[in-house]
Amino acid sequence: MNIIVGASGQIGSHLTKRLLDKGIPAIAVVRNPEKVKDENFKVRHADLFNLDQVVNAFKGGTTAFLLTPENPSSNDIIKDTKNIIENYKKAVEENKIQRIVILSCIGAHIEGKTGNILMSQLLEKQFDDFNIEKIIIRPSYYFSNWLGYLSTIEQYGVLPTFFPEDLKVEMHSPLDLADFIADVIAKPLGQPKTTVYELVGATKYSSLDIAKIFSTVFKKDVFTQSIASDKWKETLLSVGFTNNTADNLCDMTKAVVDGLTSPEYPNSTITLKTDFENYIKQQLGK
Repeated sequence: MNIIVGASGQIGSHLTKRLLDKGIPAIAVVRNPEKVKDENFKVRHADLFNLDQVVNAFKGGTTAFLLTPENPSSNDIIKDTKNIIENYKKAVEENKIQRIVILSCIGAHIEGKTGNILMSQLLEKQFDDFNIEKIIIRPSYYFSNWLGYLSTIEQYGVLPTFFPEDLKVEMHSPLDLADFIADVIAKPLGQPKTTVYELVGATKYSSLDIAKIFSTVFKKDVFTQSIASDKWKETLLSVGFTNNTADNLCDMTKAVVDGLTSPEYPNSTITLKTDFENYIKQQLGK
């Protein structure tokens, strides 16, 4: 049985559906079962901060898909992440899980002040001494990160960005990512003890490239508005981030801008196929 943590999120929900489409049993582990709309999903409730609930949610599992949820309202996101990961570790041990699939990110191998990327690194390292199958999946920047700007684009024709407008960044479709993870989980047990996959998109995009595609899709001029680094935190605080989560996201953004978030194994990256224009048209039903 496959235990899918975060199954109400964009990756987890699509992943669970793809597994069921393949005839592979999966249990959706969520904090709020009402968010799981598909009645075909077998659902278990678990607050990831509650050890007993996490252990119970993993019962009967052979494979567990793990991630580090982001919570903009946290006052100590790294401490929260460590608590969740410790609960994962105990649940994996007590239920004798045979394989874990870790959703990490490109750059997780890098030491230093990398903000939210550190959350993925902590998750990877927590299981270093476990003698089970470990599959680590490190994707690049998600196309879906641009969806939060749709109303601004539609109303004002402006695409805000924390990146220099001409900085090209590896990006990909989260749906492609979920499909890839489903294919990995579908493989039989007995694979190498540790496997790292690093995923990139078909092409790198700059904010200017993204704005141009939005111009095409919306049939109107869309211009970039690059937010200066000294305004990043102020901007994040204005939309509900705490001081702590704003600082961590700023650190991660700076790591991307400074070119630190590169693959550990650049000659072995896997390319996901969907381009941004097709992704955004799919999301908008165009």
